Amino acid sequence: MASNVPEVNYSCEICGLEGLTEEELRSHTNTEHVEGKGTCPFCQLTTKPSKLLVHVNQAHLDYLTPESENNISFIDDTSPSECNGFTDWSLPSNYSQDLSSNGKNSKQNININNMNYNSKAAFCNGESSPNNSSHGEGSPLRSSLNLKLKSTAPTLQCPMCQYTSLSPGELEEHINRQHFDVTSPSVGHLTGEIFSCPLCIKTYDSAPDLELHVNIEHRDILSPASPSTATCPVCGISLNNDSDSEEAVRHVESHFPAGSPIQLDRAAIKEREQREFEMLRAQYGMDNQGNFREQSVTNMQRAVYAGEMSVADYYERTLGLKAAESYGIDDGSSITRNMVPRVRALSSNAQNVVRTLTCTCVDHYASSYGDRGWGCGYRNAQMLISSLLTHTGYNERLYKLWQGQKPPRSAVPSISRLQNLIEQAWANGFDVQGSEQLGSRLVNTRKWIGATEVVTLLSFLKIRCQLVDFHRPTGPGGTHPELFRWVLRYFENSVGGEFVAPLYLQHQDSCLKCSHIIR
Repeated sequence: MASNVPEVNYSCEICGLEGLTEEELRSHTNTEHVEGKGTCPFCQLTTKPSKLLVHVNQAHLDYLTPESENNISFIDDTSPSECNGFTDWSLPSNYSQDLSSNGKNSKQNININNMNYNSKAAFCNGESSPNNSSHGEGSPLRSSLNLKLKSTAPTLQCPMCQYTSLSPGELEEHINRQHFDVTSPSVGHLTGEIFSCPLCIKTYDSAPDLELHVNIEHRDILSPASPSTATCPVCGISLNNDSDSEEAVRHVESHFPAGSPIQLDRAAIKEREQREFEMLRAQYGMDNQGNFREQSVTNMQRAVYAGEMSVADYYERTLGLKAAESYGIDDGSSITRNMVPRVRALSSNAQNVVRTLTCTCVDHYASSYGDRGWGCGYRNAQMLISSLLTHTGYNERLYKLWQGQKPPRSAVPSISRLQNLIEQAWANGFDVQGSEQLGSRLVNTRKWIGATEVVTLLSFLKIRCQLVDFHRPTGPGGTHPELFRWVLRYFENSVGGEFVAPLYLQHQDSCLKCSHIIR
């Protein structure tokens, strides 16, 4: 029984070939487009890519790289020519099928879209046809290529001489330099012209010579210099040096008596400023006079002379100080341990105390003979470290600072050791600005440290910390209610049993350790 389903024809969407069945379309797509056959851009020859490159280089070489205008005349030749040296080629199948279906296969010359083909081309073992040429068969017409083989830009001529150029910029430069601006450097050759100086009667043969003459002989006219001398405001004579120089100042002061109030006041102000500056340097330990060990020995000797310390205690503390400085461990002479239970006991017995919030634990470090007057920052850092040592995680990180030594796990570094650690942190790039302010040196000095140096130390030991700046009052009368609220929120974490370290507070020149808050 015959099928009533009509036969469906398909067309290739890539090349436009029509009248294909489903099986023929699949075969055509796989053969012509999937397996990678290439098409010559000059003659529509289809073949394998490896052979297509050989075909283009042999058949269309003169078209790609013409040696002269005469060699590219073949592009305009409408008569078909034949290429040589290529044996395996074929026209696209759609062209051959269309020609046979229309009954025009007897034609030997085919012209499609201005592309010339010759069906008589003989490519057998490298033998060419009698109409042999160095160009390929079927090359496109030159009229349809829109080739720009010659420059169409008009030649520009100077209106004052016979100079010509293709560039408007070069012509403008020629006119400005050769005919108008005689002071500009010349780029052309000597033309025999005579160049006259516009400022004097001298003449020169070239523009560079005239330019050099003007720049040297008439520079005062072109760019007059400002007067380099100053005048005295009293006598009006000219001063050779700058008016702010010491010689000019001495000349002006010579007009006044030696004991005049102006000179006396100026000398007194200068002396007072120098004295205050030296006192300020000494106050902050910037005078490089003394260190922790030297100050300890000096103050203990004074205590012996004043009867505050016996000779035996003096030698005992001196030996302990040497041992502590040698190992870098604080000698514990100024320590008060376990401050938190004592604070809670006192606050519970006090009146008008509603609530007491404290840190987890802390030891108090007071000043000693060696750091009195400048060591509060180091002592507060020791208090903070004593609290962190009671936490297992922080203890492990702090124990690494001893670098091979094996002191007790509860050992707190001495002031000299803290100074050395801060210098190591600076050397590793921590707080570059603070390092510059303190001269990158703390060891064997009495320089003060503050909150930024403590943050630098803890960051160097890989302990995360936070620096909060309350840079202005937030309440009436210069008070800081926002600061107190922040501290309260911080210590409220201790209610849940979490580890809470003491706070390091600094106000102007003073620093203190906050271990609790009472309401």
